[in-house]
Amino acid sequence: MRLTTRWLTWLCLSLMLWTTVAESTHNHARQSDSNSCTICVVAHSSTPAPNCSHAAPVFAAVGLLQEEEVCAKAWVGVFELGIRGPPAA
Repeated sequence: MRLTTRWLTWLCLSLMLWTTVAESTHNHARQSDSNSCTICVVAHSSTPAPNCSHAAPVFAAVGLLQEEEVCAKAWVGVFELGIRGPPAA
């Protein structure tokens, strides 16, 4: 792994770690400050309810399966007859 790739990987992981620590441990001196804090607004907002409706499946017979007996015909070509067998030991 190249040095720059390894360095960028550790940088991204450390930024994620420090962001997680900062979000979970931050606090406000006054309650009114938390109203304008984007972290607090997102943390205390309610999850929107999903409003999708799924269509019920419709089962209908499309057709009947008609089976036919298939018999494969053997065919030996000229090419197959011209192949030499393995050498005798």
